[in-house]
Amino acid sequence: MPARKPSPAAAVRPGFSLTELLIASAVALLVMAGVATMIGTFGRAASQSQSLVALAGRMRSTAWQLRQDLSGVTAELVPWARPESNSGYFELLEGPQADTGTPSGLVGDTDDILLFTTRAVGGPFVGRYGSNSIESDSAEVAWFCRQAADQPLPGTTLFNLHRRQLLVVGYVGQTPFFAGGTATPVPVASLLGSNSTPLYDLSLRREGASAVPNTLADLTKRENRLFLRSGTGQLRSGTFPYAVLTDSFGRLTLEATFDETDRAWEDVVLTNVISFDVRVFDPQSLPNADYVQLSGSTAATSILLRAADARSGLTRTYDTWSLHYEFNGIDDDNDGVIDDGTNGLDDNNNVVPDDPAEYETSPPYPVPLRGIEVRIRCYEPSSNQVRQMTVRHSFIPK
Repeated sequence: MPARKPSPAAAVRPGFSLTELLIASAVALLVMAGVATMIGTFGRAASQSQSLVALAGRMRSTAWQLRQDLSGVTAELVPWARPESNSGYFELLEGPQADTGTPSGLVGDTDDILLFTTRAVGGPFVGRYGSNSIESDSAEVAWFCRQAADQPLPGTTLFNLHRRQLLVVGYVGQTPFFAGGTATPVPVASLLGSNSTPLYDLSLRREGASAVPNTLADLTKRENRLFLRSGTGQLRSGTFPYAVLTDSFGRLTLEATFDETDRAWEDVVLTNVISFDVRVFDPQSLPNADYVQLSGSTAATSILLRAADARSGLTRTYDTWSLHYEFNGIDDDNDGVIDDGTNGLDDNNNVVPDDPAEYETSPPYPVPLRGIEVRIRCYEPSSNQVRQMTVRHSFIPK
């Protein structure tokens, strides 16, 4: 049987034209580009979400540490304090900056400072002691901001939030503060290692050219609180009212931190900070009780702030103070009379000897402090977002 010839339709095997191939390739490239864009978008979103989650975790950890410190405050927030009470101190410095009050604002209050003595909660404080470590159930702590070296956001200054911890150990019992069976003053120069690195995380006061560990009773007196007040990287003697040292812009001197030392970053608890705003609770502010700053327009309507007494020599500062200034044998107000309020005389001629009006000094705000509010705001660079947390603490008289 002769072979069958293929039909014309079966013999024709059409292919893709060059135009069709180009179109198909273009479509494939567009699809691949779209997929790549989606993957990149999802990747950036995931990365930003991770960064925000990490920031939230760091902020929660910082808030926890601050709450722990505040819950252990040793001083009663009722001026005046007596050194024999062995109660330590509480000091709040309100810098000249003011916060915008809005979580999205990038202009914040970063010059407030918290300084106080506190007892450990859940375990002892641990600090460096030469090449070893030392523990104590109480410490002098400082919370403050300092401008960061890296500035990822043009036009806005970011800060690091620092927490410095100095252990209160009145009797150390180890060299170099103990030798020959007795406590021994230590030369100031020996307290620093290479690159001005602090070798001892102890609260110290100066006696002549030497340093001596503080007790809580010692720290009741402002002249014995030398952290943030030395000005030279070493302990020094100051003058009444022994104010914290800052530069002309209200920023702390470099020595306040471990920056540029062998212990850099040990004291940093939070980065990219744009606000560390500390406010005080004023139960009688008008018209409603509120948290207010120690300076500003609220002073005119705040009973707490109107109680400010210039005899302290300080402004924008709350301090538990010390009654010993009225018995210390020093003419603190430079009026030619020593200890006016306790010398048994009627120095102000009001027929009442040694009334409070005759005292040489006064706490900056001689009224109890019921509580504080701390607002911490941070900028997250990868997502260009801002997060804020608020810590409130009430001081209940012991």
